[in-house]
Amino acid sequence: MAWLDPTNNVSHPEWCARGHACGLGEHRAAPVTLDAGRRGVIVLTRVLAANGCQYVEIRTRIALTGGSEAAARRQLGHILCVLDALLHRLVRL
Repeated sequence: MAWLDPTNNVSHPEWCARGHACGLGEHRAAPVTLDAGRRGVIVLTRVLAANGCQYVEIRTRIALTGGSEAAARRQLGHILCVLDALLHRLVRL
């Protein structure tokens, strides 16, 4: 069900956070945060694009545990591989 904003005649989905989180033709929900302590943070935001497509915006902050530049680069490469595999699994659902 949509909600009509009387100040600008824009229809918002029920889950839209409105205000500054909504604009430029898209609607954005309030972000949902998973705080994994020292390991990192994941933030999910549901978005309805101007073209009518819905998607989730995923932001992450992952602690790099390597003590050297080489170790940090290896960890970054591993994170990219794991995120790529996860994205492939999620898109198949």
